[in-house]
Amino acid sequence: MNEAIKQEQKHLDHTLGVLDQLINKTNESIKKQVTSQIEAQIKENFIKKNKHLKDAKSNPYFGRLDFEDEFDREVIYIGKKGIDDDGDIVVVDWRTDLGKLYNAYQGVQSEFNIGKSKKPILIHGKRGIIIKDGKIVNVNDIGKSEIVEDDQGNQVKYMDDYLKEILTNTGDAHQLRDIIASIQAEQDEIIRLPLKDTIIVQGAAGSGKSTIALHRISYLLYQYHEQIRPKDILILAPNEIFLSYIRDVVPEIEIEGIEQRTFYDWASTYFTDVNEISDLHEQYVIVQSSPEKENLIKVSKYKGSLRFKKLLDDFVEYIGITMIPHGDIFIDADVSLSKEAIHDYYKSRESLPLNVRMKEVKEFIENWSKSEKRRIKKKIDDEFEDAYNRWVVTLPEGEIRKYVYEALENARSLRLKLFAEKLDHEISLYVKKMDHIPALLMYKSVFQKKVFDKFHPDMEEATLSLMLKSGRQVKQEQFTYEDITPLIYLDAKINGKKLSYEHIFIDEAQDYSPFQLAFLKDYAKSMTILGDIGQGIFSFYGLERWEEIESYVFKELEYKRLHLQTSYRSTRQIMDMANRVLLNSNYDFPLVIPVNRPGAIPSITKVATFGELYDEMKRSINMFEDKGHKTIAILTETKQDGIDTFEELKRRNITSLQLISEGKQELNEKIIILPSYLVKGLEFDAVMIHDVSDNTFKDETQHAKLLYMSITRAHHDLHMFYRGTLSILLEDRDTNAPPRPRKSFEDWLITDISNPNIEPQVEKMKVVPKEETLRLFDDEEEEQVMEAFEDDRERYYDFYAWLKVWHRWAELKKKMTE
Repeated sequence: MNEAIKQEQKHLDHTLGVLDQLINKTNESIKKQVTSQIEAQIKENFIKKNKHLKDAKSNPYFGRLDFEDEFDREVIYIGKKGIDDDGDIVVVDWRTDLGKLYNAYQGVQSEFNIGKSKKPILIHGKRGIIIKDGKIVNVNDIGKSEIVEDDQGNQVKYMDDYLKEILTNTGDAHQLRDIIASIQAEQDEIIRLPLKDTIIVQGAAGSGKSTIALHRISYLLYQYHEQIRPKDILILAPNEIFLSYIRDVVPEIEIEGIEQRTFYDWASTYFTDVNEISDLHEQYVIVQSSPEKENLIKVSKYKGSLRFKKLLDDFVEYIGITMIPHGDIFIDADVSLSKEAIHDYYKSRESLPLNVRMKEVKEFIENWSKSEKRRIKKKIDDEFEDAYNRWVVTLPEGEIRKYVYEALENARSLRLKLFAEKLDHEISLYVKKMDHIPALLMYKSVFQKKVFDKFHPDMEEATLSLMLKSGRQVKQEQFTYEDITPLIYLDAKINGKKLSYEHIFIDEAQDYSPFQLAFLKDYAKSMTILGDIGQGIFSFYGLERWEEIESYVFKELEYKRLHLQTSYRSTRQIMDMANRVLLNSNYDFPLVIPVNRPGAIPSITKVATFGELYDEMKRSINMFEDKGHKTIAILTETKQDGIDTFEELKRRNITSLQLISEGKQELNEKIIILPSYLVKGLEFDAVMIHDVSDNTFKDETQHAKLLYMSITRAHHDLHMFYRGTLSILLEDRDTNAPPRPRKSFEDWLITDISNPNIEPQVEKMKVVPKEETLRLFDDEEEEQVMEAFEDDRERYYDFYAWLKVWHRWAELKKKMTE
């Protein structure tokens, strides 16, 4: 045992002794009889403290910080939760300013200013301490951790031995790793941002986005405990698998009581019964397998767009105006309510939902009606009193006086009755269109040609036709996933919001449409939005780039856009493979900076038959188990591939298998088989990919994202298999060669792309064959037409995305030449 371990074991033994004393104290307090509600509350607090102290005994802290302030030199120990003994600090909570100091120190800068006083603090060093069952397992003096360039010009993060040890350990179960002990400076900065800030985090696979979110919640509840409670926070996760995956982490970081849902579940709970609507994963399968795929994507993209949101806004406002007749309420020359007064009142209530607004306008008119009835009644009563004094009182007692009085009384009653009937009739005609409108009826009414012509007159004819076709399904209440947001948005817009939050956390936010994110913004004072555009596999609906939402959705809020490029999950060899996919996609995805954790080179094995494939998979499983891997995933393209793999491996006597076919299942077994589109947010010690041929992963952006996401699920080992031809996305490209152009624009290039000093150019206009048609005669010549490069939007975007990749290559090429 080295000297550092001996020293730290001595301190640990002392700490455990203090904990035992504190536990005994709380035990005594718990035993006391309670005689009041206040004493009962105090006892409840002691019970919680007792549990916290007992939990802390196995691992009371994870780090030590040696520093010097204006008063003296000090040594403190940092843990997941603070512990004090009658005011004496035993363990410092990681969420305090001193905890921030521990994470901020990376062995480079040694002087910091923290807290309100901003007094300088000098760091002399910090230690990472690994404790198991009351024993010091390892001690590492944490040194420099920085990003450097290797011999090939690639960026790599070199890490200290403590972080390396934490990341190298295999997981005991399907759950997120405990990162409190391994939080890096760039992660900690995000965790500690103020509550009022809305932040967008673009984070590479394995950069710790999900765990950052959970620890940020813990930090906010700790720092703003007087302002927010767990029920004021909402976490939206990608699927039920992921929610079960983080369940073990929640008690550890004290965020119990927080609402944790998928968007689908949240929508169905609070707004509408969406159980008959496909969820995002089911819709993905429907879209990908449909012969009408391109049309379904166009409809989905439009329904998820901010343009559609604006159309709904304009439509609701227009309906509101049409519900108010454009005329005065005229009874006679003395009784009328001008249309200007009604419209002014309507405008003064513009912040209210439509149905509430209409109800208040009706009440305004009805209150005016009641007021006029009272005024006219008083006027008629006064006239009756005057006539009575003038005509009846002067007559002598008798039949004539009685007759005149009754005639006057009848005239008075008749006038009041006729006036009231006329007023009620006119008002009923006026407000008859101001009835409560159901959100579903409003949504159905949108899908009319005249609505799109009025509110989106420049819509392409093809898109309009598709939207009207989709509208026929909506009118029959045959909804798809992308209908959920507009339906509940309209419900909130015309009936009012049913709930609100202090803060909403959205994980895998690239899978949300701009409309979805704009809608959710209305339910929270601030948000933490985390995602990776490179993993946006649901491109038929989700974001292509963060700029789609920044300028519109968050323009009036304080928000920050942050980038996390370092991946801590996988070995450098696995992340190099993931970066290869990004480079081969020739799209401007941010490359990942791997940590310098070595591992086995991912294998790519060609098999001739399915039988050979499953035999190879069995060999891989045996190899992974021999290495001590606790969690293994087999990723397939489809559910059916998963079923086939499950049956074939069972036949080969592989046990501890679990087949996951939908996003609502929990992970229970050691070896998990699931379609790759369900693996979002999960991680495993080892991963196998069922098929990486060019038939499964084509040279398309969507396929590149799916393959990149699949590769980055692995901590330590990755094995891939294919039949036929290997996907071009996995080719080992010559880094000296320029990035390969996409077929969409390859024929338009007019410059030498291999010259790093000349920016690639394309023809602006070009003669191309007319779209393919049936040739009526053998000697008929092929028709030619002039076409602009920008006419094809896919070609246009492909080129400019590729151009950014080319610029990166050119800069590296010039740098290496110099």
